[in-house]
Amino acid sequence: MLNLMRSTVLIFCLLCIMSLGGGLATGAETPFESLTPEQTPMPPEGMAYRQQIGGDVGYYSISSVPSGADVIFDGKFLGETPVVTEVYVTGTPSHSISISKYGYNTWTMTYNQNPSPGQTIYVNANLQPVVQTGTIQVSSSPSGAIARLDGGLTITTPGNFMYVTPGYHTVEISMAGYFPYSTSVSVSAGGTSSVSASLSPMQTTGSLRVTSSPSGAEVYVDEIYRGYTPLTVGSLSTGRHAVRLHLSGYQDYTQNVDISTGSQSTVSVSLTPLYQPTTGDILVSSVPDGAAIYFDGNYRGKTLHGNPFDITGVAPGTHTVTLLKSGYQDSSTTVVVAAGQTSTVSVSLTPGSVPPATGDITAQSSPSGADVYLDNVYKGFTPLSLHDVPAGSHVVTFRMPGYTDAQVSAQVAAGQTTPVMGMLSPVPTTAPTRSPLPITIVAGALAIIGVYFLGRKH
Repeated sequence: MLNLMRSTVLIFCLLCIMSLGGGLATGAETPFESLTPEQTPMPPEGMAYRQQIGGDVGYYSISSVPSGADVIFDGKFLGETPVVTEVYVTGTPSHSISISKYGYNTWTMTYNQNPSPGQTIYVNANLQPVVQTGTIQVSSSPSGAIARLDGGLTITTPGNFMYVTPGYHTVEISMAGYFPYSTSVSVSAGGTSSVSASLSPMQTTGSLRVTSSPSGAEVYVDEIYRGYTPLTVGSLSTGRHAVRLHLSGYQDYTQNVDISTGSQSTVSVSLTPLYQPTTGDILVSSVPDGAAIYFDGNYRGKTLHGNPFDITGVAPGTHTVTLLKSGYQDSSTTVVVAAGQTSTVSVSLTPGSVPPATGDITAQSSPSGADVYLDNVYKGFTPLSLHDVPAGSHVVTFRMPGYTDAQVSAQVAAGQTTPVMGMLSPVPTTAPTRSPLPITIVAGALAIIGVYFLGRKH
């Protein structure tokens, strides 16, 4: 019976020592403890470092201009440039590298070689910005026509509309003595679209003489503004045209007029006053045109080339008309409107000397739906546009449950839009580690073994 007890105690002690030895062996297998300083390369300051386990290894040092780009190496995400990763020198000598950054074209390359043991292969990618606009080339026969883009910017043919946003746009081409030409053209980022118009001459034209009592009425021919009465409109194509006269405080007058070749048709009208008119009009124009019109703080439209913008149905009293145009100082005009009368606002805009003090930020994340904090102030969730951000340096934080926070530094320029992309990484899961047996258990086991052998001697 005593021998059985001694055997049981001996087996228990041996198991405890073996468990302790296994824990020590597990610790010795830790890859970073098994390498000497000479075997472990030290990456440059600020560079991420990825290490593999076992075998002779070399290294790939990957960087980009600009830095901070995402690196995919052999299908695995390594982090942001600059980054160093180990490869087995005896592994398959083919490695694919993909480097991407928001706002730049993705850079990809395949390297059909492995480094020698301890050797480093350096890879640097010069990222190219994504082109955000396109160009429209416009020509006409005959040349010298006026081409207008989306009813605003004009050039003389042949010519180019530069920095056009992607999408569909309308190009109108006109020339005295020729029928106007209009077409829709698609523009792609970085591409060049072409518009070529063969203008058709107006074979037969006539003219129209328009007078009114009282004078000063706006004249519209086929709903195109032509000027004020008294007025002669020339180069009208033969056939029927719709004429409309408008004067604040009077009823609009409309009439169809037939134009004959080489002759002048006449419209003479006595306008009918409105019975006790309750509103007036404001005509707004600017040099240059294309200025945004705000009437008493409400947006109404943009000033037109050669055609005053008519704000109708204005209540009598004092009102404010503000004109805004990029690159020019804001202009505010106080105007008094009387019932049945037309007031005029005509402004020559002054080029701006002080640039805008704010810009915008467009925030996106992968995955989307992350909370966005601007300088630690919550703003919403991605995708998100932030407006009127003070110019200067800001920190944008992206936060989502289950992912590590991503912080991006954004330099906002006045009057510009800064894109910011947050790449969120899942929170890593750590495997449980075995801890060595407490020293008291080890000491106790050794003591029991000593007693056992002393007992055998006696």
